[in-house]
Amino acid sequence: MLIPVVYFAVMMTTNYFIYNSQQNLVKNKHILIIGDSHPQRSLNPEYMSGAQNISQPAEPYFITFWKLKKITQSYTPDTLIIGFAPHNISEFNDFKLSDGFWSAHQFKMCYSIEEFKNLPKNIFIDYKTFYKVLWKQTAFYPKRNHANYIGGYTNNTKSNVKDWEIASNRHFYYNGNNLGVSEVAVNYLDSIVSLAKSKKIKTVMVNNPVHEKYLEKIPPKIMKRYDQLKEKYKTSVIMFDKTTDKYPDSLLLNADHLNEYGAKRFTNELNDYINSIKNNL
Repeated sequence: MLIPVVYFAVMMTTNYFIYNSQQNLVKNKHILIIGDSHPQRSLNPEYMSGAQNISQPAEPYFITFWKLKKITQSYTPDTLIIGFAPHNISEFNDFKLSDGFWSAHQFKMCYSIEEFKNLPKNIFIDYKTFYKVLWKQTAFYPKRNHANYIGGYTNNTKSNVKDWEIASNRHFYYNGNNLGVSEVAVNYLDSIVSLAKSKKIKTVMVNNPVHEKYLEKIPPKIMKRYDQLKEKYKTSVIMFDKTTDKYPDSLLLNADHLNEYGAKRFTNELNDYINSIKNNL
């Protein structure tokens, strides 16, 4: 038993030093797109010169903050585009390190950059699953790349908006209970904006159109706080909010994501908007 134990310990230690010293994690692009599956599917860097999309599915703001901290140690983009939608500030994000529906994916994404010690006490962490993921990722052989948090644009041309109730229940209800606003998410969003400002990075907050039935299911208290945050941030960031805009169903992948055709339109609309206000920046 001693031989495998020593081997696993050596491999985990080796990988620890590898991922702590890892630099140059993104391409040398002047626009960085970051966030969860909304910007991942709605902003196609093919139509945005000098952009890289590193968004990941279901990414909460605290992981976005950790990855931005890591990335900006060796690279500073000119512009940061971050997804900002009502579901991003919902309390369902507080369960992503404890609920088995999300936790394994989150741990695989963030084990090399995690700052669990800085999370508030109300964010429970399933450490059993975390250490299982950590062991699988680091105990067997030296890995050259531990940047699982670097995602990318992905999409297809399908369209089926019938999941509006499933999507809204996942984002705004938990075990049958209405969810409120996550103050943890709000605080980490503020930290992201502050970090970008300290690095002299221009910040753009975006949200893509969603299906009207999904929109109707967003709880008023979350929508109210979302609108308040828009007012707060629009004095210091570029705000491109298309939450209530209506796209035809043919441009929606499902109730809250754009498909390939919708992403092309949305990306070009964002380009046009940024170009239209350049003189005022």
